[in-house]
Amino acid sequence: MIISPRSLANKGGTSSRVKARYPRDCHIDGSSRIGDNVRVGHFVSIHSEVEIGDNARIEDGSRIYEGCVLGTNSVVGPNAVLRPHTRLGNYSIFGTLSCCEGHSSVGDYTTIHAQCHITQDVTIGDNVFIAPFFIATNTPSITQGRHGAAKSENPKLLPTIIEEGVRMGASVRMIPGRRIGAFSLIDQDTLITKDVPPHSHVRAGKDKIGIIVGQV
Repeated sequence: MIISPRSLANKGGTSSRVKARYPRDCHIDGSSRIGDNVRVGHFVSIHSEVEIGDNARIEDGSRIYEGCVLGTNSVVGPNAVLRPHTRLGNYSIFGTLSCCEGHSSVGDYTTIHAQCHITQDVTIGDNVFIAPFFIATNTPSITQGRHGAAKSENPKLLPTIIEEGVRMGASVRMIPGRRIGAFSLIDQDTLITKDVPPHSHVRAGKDKIGIIVGQV
């Protein structure tokens, strides 16, 4: 069952039911839809039109921006950030201090470990394991002119795709617009500069650029 904080207020139950479910120091927008048995930590901020499935856990200090969808039994770690329109699948984990810049999706039964950075237009499949410090990028262009909140140019974004069953060691990076094929294994500290075929074992060369060394 999905419960809206706004609907609780309309029933006159805000003072008892909401305080029992959520700490008083968190913010949950009235348009959000929260499932049964969802645990919300201290200083959490959940913005408008967010949907959170049953038994999810949102840990202390996390920020969930508008339009995000979190699946059943999903976990968002402490101080993680999900920017607008991020989808986190069922039974998936988005780790401590990790950030997704929005308009991206993470499949079911996937772990994104601590301090990872996922840019926009990234698709991550089911049953993926990503170790800490992963970085996915989405444009080869660093534009000239103004930056910040009043950019003079908007660079073209290239979609990045990580297919199902991929496993990555720590500190893997991907240049924009690349695809890692299903069930591949990427060793730690590897820079992915080319598409990786399914079932590949990729290891960093002397210059950190990944080379295929076998199959898995």
